[in-house]
Amino acid sequence: MRIILIFLLVLPAFLNAQINRSATEFAQEKIEEYIKNKLFKDQPYKPVSFGELKPSAGSNREIAWSIEHTFGITQIQVVSDKRTAVQKLYRFAFYLDKKMKIYKAESFSM
Repeated sequence: MRIILIFLLVLPAFLNAQINRSATEFAQEKIEEYIKNKLFKDQPYKPVSFGELKPSAGSNREIAWSIEHTFGITQIQVVSDKRTAVQKLYRFAFYLDKKMKIYKAESFSM
């Protein structure tokens, strides 16, 4: 009987953690797609780190979630007639609506 009671107490916490993990993964996929297709077209993208998905505390009702992301973009630079690949790091804050569509993005200097 005690095992069943403990199981019933732990189950909601486990289910909530699984839902949060799935939402975070979905947001990360949407952000990666947004970066590759809209911000940096045809440039190699390398994710460095994702922050945690946070509910928005602002007064804007269209923004439901926010997440920070650090990534690298490899750019070709020509120096003294030599082409070299240089990876530049970017840090963005992405704001998503309730349907996990990107509402806006802001960059931070690194």
